[in-house]
Amino acid sequence: MKTFVIAASIALLTSLPGYAEEADSTQALLKGQQATPTAQLLELQRSGKIASRNEQQLPGKAQSKIYERYINSFGHPIPETYINESFSE
Repeated sequence: MKTFVIAASIALLTSLPGYAEEADSTQALLKGQQATPTAQLLELQRSGKIASRNEQQLPGKAQSKIYERYINSFGHPIPETYINESFSE
């Protein structure tokens, strides 16, 4: 599914050549270079220009599990420092 979404996004970008200039022109000008496809995709996400107008919701079970996890997270104090400062064992 992720591959399909990425492929569809790239297809959309390549089908809208005028949008590529508009979408990331500010950042490209600041850097003095042409925007990459990745930068164009990120700009699409930031701008929300092609976002769905339909609100997406999770099924009831998933929402209740997420909310339960959220509420339970308040039962643990936030440590002042991390016990292990590196991510290796």
